[in-house]
Amino acid sequence: MSKSYSSERLLEFLKQSAMAGQLNPATARSRRNAAEQLLSQLGEDEAADLRELDVDQLCARFHKLQGSSIRAETLSIYGERLKAALQDFIAWSDNPEAFVPSSSETRQLRRRSETTGKAASDEQQALEQIKLTTVQQPPDLLPIPIRPELVVYVQNLPLDLTTDEAAKIARIIQAHAGTDSETSQ
Repeated sequence: MSKSYSSERLLEFLKQSAMAGQLNPATARSRRNAAEQLLSQLGEDEAADLRELDVDQLCARFHKLQGSSIRAETLSIYGERLKAALQDFIAWSDNPEAFVPSSSETRQLRRRSETTGKAASDEQQALEQIKLTTVQQPPDLLPIPIRPELVVYVQNLPLDLTTDEAAKIARIIQAHAGTDSETSQ
C-alpha cells in the first residue's frame, strides 16, 4: 500500500493511534477536532498531501472566512494542535515501526531518562507515563462548565461517538434534571 498524506488519512491516524495507545485519547480527540475544523477550509488538491501545508496561513484563511465566529485564542490553539498532529502523522507515515509521539508526556519521559543517564525499563516508563497523565490531565475526562461555580466531568466518551449516541447521552442527563420550579426551591 502506498503512503498517503491526505487529510482523510490524518483523521484516521488520530483515531487509530488513540485506540492503539500511541497517543493519549484526550490528546488525539483534541487534535482531531482542531484538524476537522481547520482542514475543512482546504481544497481537494491541498487536502491530498498535507506535508507542505502552512498551518499559520491556513489559520489566517480560516479566521478571514469565519470572521468573529471564532476567538483568536481558540484559533491559535487549533493551529498548535494541528501542527502537533501533522508532526506525529508525518513521522508515523514515514516510519510506523519507529514512531514515537511528540506529545508532552513522551517528551517529559525522554528528558527524565536522559537526565538520569540511563534508559528506563518498559515497566518504569509505563509507570511514569501513568503518573504524568494523572498529574497533567486525567485521560478521557471532559470538563463541562454549567454554572460559574459548577463543572461536570464526562469520562470515557469513545473516539467514534456518533450523533445518535450523543443524543442518547443527552436524553439520559436530561432525565436527571428537575423542572425549573424544583431546582429554584
